[in-house]
Amino acid sequence: MTTLQELYQSEKEITDLYEGFCSKTLEKEKWTHAAHLTVGLCFLRQFEQYEATCRMKSGIVSYNLSVGGENTGSGGYHETMTIFWMEVLHFYLAEHPDHSLPELCNQFLQSPLADKKLPFLFYDQEMLMSPFYRSRYVEPDKQPFNKEVLMPILTGSR
Repeated sequence: MTTLQELYQSEKEITDLYEGFCSKTLEKEKWTHAAHLTVGLCFLRQFEQYEATCRMKSGIVSYNLSVGGENTGSGGYHETMTIFWMEVLHFYLAEHPDHSLPELCNQFLQSPLADKKLPFLFYDQEMLMSPFYRSRYVEPDKQPFNKEVLMPILTGSR
């Protein structure tokens, strides 16, 4: 798996991204995979897991609309992916609770867990991209999603 190379130089850079997302002033082209993951980590640092997930879900839906996007069966918000990534981020944060925000974000983005293809280890790609999986959370169909499966991916011992 490849890792992301987009790293943050300061906490302010992360805070600006997070605040831009929350206020819907973030430029659409800056709403990348790395930005999604970073914002998810910011929510998880401030709120317990389920509150953070609710805020991420509603934030993505409203952000997409604010930049002229739609949330449909073929584009925009994706329920299964959002919950999947929030679970991955929650797992990572639990493993690194004492990291500063820049350390947490940068190290996560460089880890195998940040790979865009990670969901396909757990889900059939065609099914995952379907309107059904986009509209509601669906449990993984390839292998279970838990700490015992994620840890070897994180440590490279898989």
